[in-house]
Amino acid sequence: PRTAKQPPGDIPDAQRAVRRAGRIARGPPGTAGVSRPGTVLILGTGQGGFQVGASLRENGFDGRVVLVGEEPGLPYQRPPLSKAYLTGKADMAAVRLRPEKFFAEHRLVLRAGERAVRIDRGERRVVLASGEALPYDHLVLALGARNRALPVPGAELDGVVQLRTLADADGLRRRLEQAREAIVVGAGFIGMEFAAVAAARGVAVTVVEATDRPMSRSLSPAMSAFFRDAHERQDVRFVFGAIVTRILGNEHAEGVETADGRRFPADLVLVGIGVVPNAELAAEAGLAVSDGIVVDERLATGDPAISAIGDCVRYPCRFADGGAPMRIESVQNAVDQARCVAARIAGR
Repeated sequence: PRTAKQPPGDIPDAQRAVRRAGRIARGPPGTAGVSRPGTVLILGTGQGGFQVGASLRENGFDGRVVLVGEEPGLPYQRPPLSKAYLTGKADMAAVRLRPEKFFAEHRLVLRAGERAVRIDRGERRVVLASGEALPYDHLVLALGARNRALPVPGAELDGVVQLRTLADADGLRRRLEQAREAIVVGAGFIGMEFAAVAAARGVAVTVVEATDRPMSRSLSPAMSAFFRDAHERQDVRFVFGAIVTRILGNEHAEGVETADGRRFPADLVLVGIGVVPNAELAAEAGLAVSDGIVVDERLATGDPAISAIGDCVRYPCRFADGGAPMRIESVQNAVDQARCVAARIAGR
């Protein structure tokens, strides 16, 4: 998993405030942790948000559970999008987390294709873009993260793509059928996985990376060398220590230019330079935010009626130096946190 380390700022103060609020909400030691609410509203239908709903039922929670997600359709897994789904070895049914009947059988109300625009903490409701207000007794923010944009001229050209959603993967599959040369900006997990898929299809791939090795945020030098070697055996070319400053082309991408003036041709440019946590909704609601929604060790925010999980949160990690707050971009982390929050809400 990839991690985001603590930045300079006021995170310790924010963390202490969240912990104080949590102690007040939970009461003195020995009292019940969280009362069982009538309605749990979950914002986000990725693997973390879905897991909260499923685990609530597994823990015997009998109240109303509502999941709200911006993407249409059933919740799905993201990891296969850059691997089996992109190659065509897995179809849409294979990446879905559960079939439609699961939601009906477990009384999980799915509001797909809906966007939350405001959290009204005083009235305990979430306002949707449509104007509809959904009430909650407990709110779980599983908002995830979004791809970081490449802030250079030409980034808006046709042929410059990213990979995060099912729609992204569908579009990329179509483009790969026509692509001859591809540039990957960023040698992270997504970039490296796409490079392997594209090279296997006979596309000439060049990976342009700002650091001196692939996946440097997540892997040791030895592991980076292993993956570099594996990709080079597929004829993937690497350019390290290079910053992309411009996408070349008029209407369609024709390549990239780096800070030192070098140019690399391509008819497809995939940008994979990390993600940004979706924490704006929480910040606008007055919750503590510092490169993610600030939560305590129980994944509770400063509001006792709101918890947060997954890629969008920064939490105190006991495995970090001094239990420092961390934000971890990992499916397994999101799923584990979802199970913990569901158990707490259910009173387990």
